[in-house]
Parts: sequence; structure tokens; C-alpha cells
Amino acid sequence: MFRQRLLATLWSGTLWVLALPALAIDTVPTKDLAGLQDLPGIKRFADSALVFRNDVAYDEVTFPTGKVTYANDKLVAGKSLLKAGQRAMLVYVTPAGRSPLEVLRNFQGDLKSAGFAPVYECEGEACGQADAFTSGNNFNFANTLFKDAVYSTARGAAHVCAAGAQINGLRYALADNATTGETVAVMTWRPLIKGYALPCPDAMEMHTSVMVFRVQAKAMEQKMATVSASEMTTQLTANGKVAIYGILFDSAKADVKPESKASLDEIGKLMKATPALKLHVVGHTDNAGGLEGNFDLSKRRAGAVKDALVKQYGIAADRLTANGVSYLAPVSTNGTEAGRAKNRRVELVLF
Repeated sequence: MFRQRLLATLWSGTLWVLALPALAIDTVPTKDLAGLQDLPGIKRFADSALVFRNDVAYDEVTFPTGKVTYANDKLVAGKSLLKAGQRAMLVYVTPAGRSPLEVLRNFQGDLKSAGFAPVYECEGEACGQADAFTSGNNFNFANTLFKDAVYSTARGAAHVCAAGAQINGLRYALADNATTGETVAVMTWRPLIKGYALPCPDAMEMHTSVMVFRVQAKAMEQKMATVSASEMTTQLTANGKVAIYGILFDSAKADVKPESKASLDEIGKLMKATPALKLHVVGHTDNAGGLEGNFDLSKRRAGAVKDALVKQYGIAADRLTANGVSYLAPVSTNGTEAGRAKNRRVELVLF
């Protein structure tokens, strides 16, 4: 069944930069597309052409480690490995006559020599439904790793031709490097072109396509804007509290990081401009680490903020109290990294 959605769109919520021309190809690519480069430390299959690369500074990816099924409008892997960090997705076209198995085995051997340990491997329908990469319902094996719109672009673009209208001989392998914090999935397949309404050279069917999908452990950059003293006043007046995301701590620690200075400056400015103001400093965590442990951690973090305001800004200690509520007052789901990031915060609450 020919199922295809080729849209020049963006996946909502994440910025995707496609460094690709929108022109259809007439011949099988033998050279890298302009501006594309390999990932450091991960080699390509010899004489392959790199035709797609997509990078995201921070993402959360579910790598299948069991058969993927689609039921009740949900795509679910029997088992999976959840990873968050810097994400990269590359697509190569290999020389003619190389099988998906041969190409995959070469990648596996190279990853092993680079310190990666095998996690999971499957082929064809044993992986789950795998007949196409782009489909209107996002219900095939590959869509556990990425949404259709990430891969979709103008009809006939090199990586769309590499995907094919359908795919044949899918192979998938997952490897993890505990030392470098990298997780790499490799998929290999043969694209089906002939007889489909896809403006791609039929010769693509003689070339194995490769997708390399890497997540590298990396802390999420703190990009929340510093709340100004005047904005704090407005929110305290309207809501009785204000959330501060610019006060930062290392994981499981209560030492205020130097990057927190801009937010502390604004709180100090607020307290000095309003001498009668008294505030509860309340620490909030995500649900990692258990309820009781986070009660202690959240209170120690609040105490560290109070101490900084007293010692560094001259605020009277009796104008501030430090409290922690663990993860009992979330503002988002703790089921995703983005949600957990919103839950990790310090709030200022009026007496």
C-alpha cells in the first residue's frame, strides 16, 4: 500500500533545520549534499553519500528495544530505551550492490571498536510494521524515533528518494556507549521506487539507504528569560507567587550555581525596593529520586537561595522563610524531560 505524506512543514514544538535543496534528483547521489558532515567519531560506510542531516540541541527519544505495534491510535514499543540530550539524524546512500545486512554489520563493527555495546537488533516485520517511513498516521516502526514532518520535504529530494515509497529489507540495531554517554541507532533498508508516483531514479532500488540516529547525553541549556523585579511585583500582586527558573543547581545538589546571579539580582532589587515585603522561598523538584529525598533537596535549595539573598544582598533574614515541597506541586507532567524541567523551579510566595 502506497502511503506517503510529503509536506514542507515543521514538527510543532521543535525547530528542525533541513540543510537541503528542495530540487528533485535525476540520478543516484554519489557525493555529499552541500554543507553536510559526518558525526564526529561515527564513520560512514565506504563511498556513501550523505544526503540529509538534522540536528536538535536537546530532545527526548524513545529507542525501540522490542517489537513496535500500533493499536488504539498509539504506537508502542514492547520495550524501549528513553534517552535525552543532543540529537542528530543522518541519511546516507551507499554504493550499488551492498545489502542492508552487510552495511549494518559494518556499522556494528565500527561502533563496537569505538566502545559501544550492543543493546538490541531486529529485522523486517520482527521490528514491527516497517513498510514505509512517511505515512499520514505515524504508525510505522521508524516513527518511534521521529515524526513524519521531520523527514518530509519536497517530493524527489535526495533523502525522500532514499526512503522510497515503501522500504524493503529493514534492519535495525541499537548500541550504547556508557563512557561517552552516546546512544546510536542504525537503520538500513532498500527503497522501493518503481511503479510509485515518486519522482526519483529507479536505480535507487539498487542502493541500500542508511539512517544514523544519535542521542548524546547533554544537560539542557537553561534558556528561560530572567524575570525582572517589576515582573515579579506584577505576578506577586496578581497571583500571590512567581516562579523563578533562572536559579540553577547541579543535579541532586543544593549549591546555587554562578549562572543564577541575574535572577538573584532581580530578587534583591525587588526586596530592597519594597522594605515591607516578606516572602516564602519554596523549592520544587521533579519526581526523580523519590518523595522524601526531594523534600530534603527542595528545602535545602530554598535555604541556599535565602542564604544568598541574606549574605550577598543584605536582605534581613526575618523577611524570608525557606520551604520545600518535593514534587507535590507540579506545573507540568513528569513524564517528559520538558515537563520535568518546568517542574524544577523556585517560587517566591507572599507571606
